[in-house]
Amino acid sequence: MAPGIGMPEMLVVLVLALVVVGPQQLPVLMRRIGRMLAQARGMAREFQASFDELGRETELSDLRKEIEALKRGNPIEEISGELDKAALEAQNDKIRQLKMASANRIGDSGFGAPQPPRPVPSKPMPSKPEPAKSEPSSPEPPRPDASRDTE
Repeated sequence: MAPGIGMPEMLVVLVLALVVVGPQQLPVLMRRIGRMLAQARGMAREFQASFDELGRETELSDLRKEIEALKRGNPIEEISGELDKAALEAQNDKIRQLKMASANRIGDSGFGAPQPPRPVPSKPMPSKPEPAKSEPSSPEPPRPDASRDTE
């Protein structure tokens, strides 16, 4: 029962309805009132359900935002990313150290010492090598004409 309306008040309302409507129409009126109350309760349930659903959707959207924020700010992924970067830097440092050590070893042995640039020939090189002249086994005697020219 609703607060403020007790049994005596209900009896007064029932007697007034019986006098105003009449004994024949009273059951029909009570059915109509019952249906209207059922419709009102159904509408109240739908209204409350829609508010509950709206509240759940709001909570879900807030949870989704929090989850996305956690995914973006995932400390495990950040730590693993930093570890990967550190490992890559350590590998690069190790490679640099090995290269420097091998360069120092080559430099110490003299093999890796820089060579001065080679001089560029002034006349072009022949494209085909000339056949080698065979030298006689005995030297030629000097010509008499050659000795005259020098005198």
